[in-house]
Amino acid sequence: MVRVFESNDSEGVKNLILSILSNEYPFDRNAYADTDIYDISGTYSGNRNAFFVYSEGEHVIGTIAIKEDSIGTALLRRFFVSPDHRGKGIGTELLKRSISFCMGNGYSNIVFRATDRMKDAIRLMKNNGFKERERLEVSGFHIHMYALTI
Repeated sequence: MVRVFESNDSEGVKNLILSILSNEYPFDRNAYADTDIYDISGTYSGNRNAFFVYSEGEHVIGTIAIKEDSIGTALLRRFFVSPDHRGKGIGTELLKRSISFCMGNGYSNIVFRATDRMKDAIRLMKNNGFKERERLEVSGFHIHMYALTI
């Protein structure tokens, strides 16, 4: 079930994200800072920011976050689903909840950045109307910027 992050989710969120980054994206990690996951409540506080988790019982198996970039633009961040739970619609549920949150909070654009290796996330973005707007090379990585106008 998708729900708003609670403070007792902190360890599960950190473990999920750091495990996926270490196992699946060890080289991409240099392209993204991870300081936000050590203070989720502080980083994603405020009416126009959010951090959602997908949980099964006490286990966090998916995450997604919204961070205000500007008055009209939200950044979609920390979109992760446990490898054992992929292909079951969890990512779609997380994404739909985030889009709904953005629509309800006056955003007109949602932006998501991904490296080449994040193929599943990129496919899900495209399937939900996100369009590639930019491609950058940063420190040997290709970072793609996808955006959705809502």
